[in-house]
Amino acid sequence: MQDQQDWRPLTIGTASLMEKFALLLLFSLLLIGVYLVLRPFMLGLVFGAILAVAAWPLRSWLVGKGLSGLVAAGIMLTALLVFVLVPMALAAPGLALGVKQLAEQGMGWIASSPPLPGWITGLPLVGPKMAATWDGLLAQTPESNAMLMSYAQPVRQFLTNAALGLAASIMDVAVALIVATTFWSRGDRMALVLHDSLARLGGPQLAALTDVAASATRGVFYGIVGTAVIQGLLMWAGLVLAGVPGAAPLGFVTLIFAISQFGGALINLVWGGAAWWLYSTSGMGPAFWFVVAWGVMVTFSDNLLKPLLIGSSLKLPLMLVILGVFGGFLSFGFLGLFIGPTLLAVAFELLAAWRRRKPEGQAQ
Repeated sequence: MQDQQDWRPLTIGTASLMEKFALLLLFSLLLIGVYLVLRPFMLGLVFGAILAVAAWPLRSWLVGKGLSGLVAAGIMLTALLVFVLVPMALAAPGLALGVKQLAEQGMGWIASSPPLPGWITGLPLVGPKMAATWDGLLAQTPESNAMLMSYAQPVRQFLTNAALGLAASIMDVAVALIVATTFWSRGDRMALVLHDSLARLGGPQLAALTDVAASATRGVFYGIVGTAVIQGLLMWAGLVLAGVPGAAPLGFVTLIFAISQFGGALINLVWGGAAWWLYSTSGMGPAFWFVVAWGVMVTFSDNLLKPLLIGSSLKLPLMLVILGVFGGFLSFGFLGLFIGPTLLAVAFELLAAWRRRKPEGQAQ
């Protein structure tokens, strides 16, 4: 009798442990199944969530004007279809070819060793020095050619892959728009569910981190992505007005250079090449000076746009942004240019918020 009493608690405890293990196993299998179902759309889901959070202030403004969440979501979806998805679908097929041809023409132009214009070499004090530096850069030796190709080939491949990735991302963008529209139409209820779930898991402090994540998402999306998109559109518009061929590929290259955070020096190459083409075909006419002035404005516009759009709420290290851009591109393709820095920004801000939080029992 004593032996049976001693074994009974052990038997009950073991059965309870087995039940918990079986429940955990079934729940894990359920999560794996959900992931496998959603995996083909995962990129669109993530980008849609980022897009929804980034555009949430606009949705709040529309709702504040008396519109329902569903009507506001419909207006925002229509705007994105007209200004994002349709232009992408129209431009994507020929963009990769245009970027490739643009890179090859640039390499051929450099290989031809073009001389500097006479008005540059004739500048007092700096003219002769600029001419000597230019001649040294274009000196056609096997060593210089090999060095030039070693740098040019990866850049050309990166730009071409980015243009190809734009075409491949159209389906992901379509999924992202559906996801974002769902958030905009039912966002208030979804936000309450998320806050309640996180509060149950980790208390009010964990739930409050959702606001930190949303702020970081908007900051990096406005300041980095928004600035790059505006610079790309400005470059495209200016080159179209000046009559420069290949304005769309040049605008796309400007966007890539701007979002890579090496934009200042590299964007100068875009408008500088366009100005050189105008000079070689029609001389220093109004179009030439317009492109020079417009290009300088586009290059330095990030100094105004970025602080204006990003505000003072996000202090993201530059190296983290660069890693996010290129790491996101290598991992997710074209949309990774936007998703990568956003995810790293959210992680960085959450870590900073956690470090600022006082441990329980410590004076605030």
